[in-house]
Amino acid sequence: MKFIFTALAIFTIIVSMTNQAFARLAIDVSALTSVATFKCTKNLGYERAIIRGYREAYGRNPGGGIDPNFLKNYNNAKKAGYTYIEVYMFPCTGRSTCKTPRQQVNELVQLIKTHRVIVQRVWLDIEVDPNAGNWNLGQVKNRQILKEFHAVWKSTGWKFGIYSVGNFLHIYFSSLARRADTLPLWYAIYDKKPVLNNYRPFGGWTRGTGKQYDGDVKFCGARLDKNVFR
Repeated sequence: MKFIFTALAIFTIIVSMTNQAFARLAIDVSALTSVATFKCTKNLGYERAIIRGYREAYGRNPGGGIDPNFLKNYNNAKKAGYTYIEVYMFPCTGRSTCKTPRQQVNELVQLIKTHRVIVQRVWLDIEVDPNAGNWNLGQVKNRQILKEFHAVWKSTGWKFGIYSVGNFLHIYFSSLARRADTLPLWYAIYDKKPVLNNYRPFGGWTRGTGKQYDGDVKFCGARLDKNVFR
């Protein structure tokens, strides 16, 4: 029994060390971020930069629009030496004035193509904004909207994934999330620990690809989020 326990403990330690060895640190930003900040984070071991490319802009009619900081942040990250850059999209939902999912996705895709932006992956940010009242249409309508976003992104042939917080997908989308388990999941657990071995399954995902472990933190002269990825 002692041998079995010891072997299991050693195996657990090896798995944990292996996961940590292959982990990649990342920052994500939405506010305008300087070259100096990007250089600082990169020098501290944050190998990836994730930049907001699209915002809900719910006060507009129609709602949804390119983040005005996107191209500047992308160019600043490139100047700082980042070569692994991803984009996230916070879509407009829950209002009759929002552009359709296809319009919103096409708008971001067209901008990226026009400016020859090179991104590794696009993340669809699915979370509640209490100020906007998004995703408040009930499970049936929410599922329909998310299906549309999923279908349009899939049609682009680009790599994409889902970002979400806690049990949001399970509560709001039920079985749709379970069918989306093949998509990479970037989740948030603000435990300030850059490790991926404490994932708690939710929304049908049995494993996460990335974790946002510290949010809206002052770091390298700016406010940003810290993440770890496989």
